[in-house]
Amino acid sequence: MSEQEKRDMQEESGGRAIRNRDIVTLSNVLYAMQDVSMTEERRMWLQDRLTSMSQQITGMPRGGGPTGGMEEKFAIIDELEEKYAKENSAFLEELRKAETILNSIGSRKMRTFVVMRYVMGIGNAEIQEKLCMKRRRFEQLCKLIEQAPSMGKVKWPEGYRLKDGK
Repeated sequence: MSEQEKRDMQEESGGRAIRNRDIVTLSNVLYAMQDVSMTEERRMWLQDRLTSMSQQITGMPRGGGPTGGMEEKFAIIDELEEKYAKENSAFLEELRKAETILNSIGSRKMRTFVVMRYVMGIGNAEIQEKLCMKRRRFEQLCKLIEQAPSMGKVKWPEGYRLKDGK
């Protein structure tokens, strides 16, 4: 974690030092997902462009027939496809790590809280409103999460207990 990330997280947590190493991974998920989406869009655009160029040159509706000097362009597209595949595999590895972290959270309620707070970056007031949570409870959960060494080590408080084990 860079010094700037540490300062940003400390600022966001009200000055508390954050010990949970999983928070940085989770906060990068949204960006990784956007990068994967942009990469896929660029790849599809290039493929459509190549098909369109092929159709114009050959006069064939689906771009079939002789390539007529298209070999170089196909080679460029193949190189870009390989580059995008490598980029996507790096992004997907980041997403897999985040999924493992989220799956280590036993409580479904707390998993929702963590996703809203650390993955989606939803504001504190909106989280409190959507989860019908008081400010004090929200701050307690943030402190519990941020002071644990990892998400799997957080002692999640449960809100409701039934009598007689029911």
